[in-house]
Amino acid sequence: MKKLKNTIIILLLAVTLFVGINTLNSHLSNNSTEHQIDLVITNVGFNPIFYPIENNKIPMPKDITINIITAGYSQAELYTLATDNGIVGILSNVNIGKAYNNGLKYKIIAPYYREGLGPDGRTMGQLIIKKDSDINNLYDLYGKKIGIQGAADGSTIAMKTAMRYKYNLDLSKINFVAIESEMAPLLLQKGELDAAMFDSDYILSTDFNETFETLMDFGADLYELYGTVPPAKFFVVRADLYDEKPEVYESVIEYFKENYQWSLDNIEIITQLESDKSGDNYDTLILKTKYATRLDNITQKDLDAYEAFYETAIYSGVIEEIPNLNELFTIPELNNQ
Repeated sequence: MKKLKNTIIILLLAVTLFVGINTLNSHLSNNSTEHQIDLVITNVGFNPIFYPIENNKIPMPKDITINIITAGYSQAELYTLATDNGIVGILSNVNIGKAYNNGLKYKIIAPYYREGLGPDGRTMGQLIIKKDSDINNLYDLYGKKIGIQGAADGSTIAMKTAMRYKYNLDLSKINFVAIESEMAPLLLQKGELDAAMFDSDYILSTDFNETFETLMDFGADLYELYGTVPPAKFFVVRADLYDEKPEVYESVIEYFKENYQWSLDNIEIITQLESDKSGDNYDTLILKTKYATRLDNITQKDLDAYEAFYETAIYSGVIEEIPNLNELFTIPELNNQ
């Protein structure tokens, strides 16, 4: 009954949010091909991958028509969960665990987004305090109010994982409060929070160092513990459908990888387009690209990190059991190691 109720809720939400789902019609073909596959991509702000796709820089795979479906972050995941056909969708690390617990099994094809170590050894997964704070170390967080991006948010679970496994903190002694991430600097500055997770845009801004400092770089902590910063989101396909034609889905991802590589090879052009469209500083945008990757390989280190991640998700009441990671991440890149 619980699984049926969750499924109904997901379907209702997906229908409600369907207005946020769009198809790039330039990539729909009237010609019949052997395979028609929908590929879901988030379209929030400026996504550099769209330029090579919209301008046909990379040819589509032979005998496959790829229909690009664009959506916001939440809509993309709801659409993935609510669609029964063989789409290549997007799910966060947390929602993959939730889906698995609800009997919905997906095959992870490739990371969609991974925050990594930047050129200065930092990541953008940080817990921030004011410079004049009386908090000197993580153990001073006991009894304090910490702003997070949501109890079931992947970044929050990642931070708690580092707190538990590297620093052995008792999380029950910390008051975690869910807030809108863009409000974190203001609430921290006003004293309504003692520490908070910040968006990467603000961490890289010139205003950050005037008022704030990093208490904890939990992405770097995870890298120290496991040798990796585990991905936040993945390209996924329903496991039963993937098993019917794995080579087709791998070809779809290869197409996306080639478009992503094109954008990396032309990063100055892409970033200037983003700067012109958004009004954001070009140098800041270039710097931001150095702290994240897409479509790299899953490794055993990622699986080790996810054991701890999902254990923390259980501790936090987000999921009930750890997914079968060897089954979930059975992809060619891992098998060939």
